[in-house]
Amino acid sequence: MRAPLTLALASFCVFSCAEPLSEEECGSLLDRYVAVLAGSDRPGTTDSELVRLKAQAREKAAHDPSFRKCASRVSRSQFQCAMKADSADRLEQCLL
Repeated sequence: MRAPLTLALASFCVFSCAEPLSEEECGSLLDRYVAVLAGSDRPGTTDSELVRLKAQAREKAAHDPSFRKCASRVSRSQFQCAMKADSADRLEQCLL
């Protein structure tokens, strides 16, 4: 009986005690979102336009109090899911 409880507690700690996201990872998440959104909404987006869109998004995020909480609100598993998402809808579902 003790082994399953120990395993359950260890599993909980692995998932809930994971290292929080860094500021850089939050920026990467935003860049990923911009890229998949541009891919679906603006299929002809050039690389230079994508760089510009990412820069604009980062500028807006820098002034957004909600985005500043990214590291504490987004779990490592949500981040990993979102970074693999192939659409904006799927990425958003990962963050719910």
